[in-house]
Amino acid sequence: MVFFDPTKGSSRAGKREKQLAPRRFTTLDGVRLGLLSNSKINADNILLALGDLLAARYKLRSIAHEVKANFSLPAPNDVIDRVMAQADLVIAGVGD
Repeated sequence: MVFFDPTKGSSRAGKREKQLAPRRFTTLDGVRLGLLSNSKINADNILLALGDLLAARYKLRSIAHEVKANFSLPAPNDVIDRVMAQADLVIAGVGD
């Protein structure tokens, strides 16, 4: 995986190699899916539609949906704790 940092002119800018996290699942069957929205327009619509598509294709155990209140700030710890308690796998999404 190649990570491109869009931060222009900062010390973080540039191309860096990143290692993928270990893969725990070979299928989504039986997985508790978490959806974390950034609260921008259409983020919920996109994530919920994605959740529906995945539920139609796999036998998901459950789908948990959380929304962070401010798209420009990291998710608060209570939101992260809730989604982590309800999900084995989380998809975070943005909308506009």
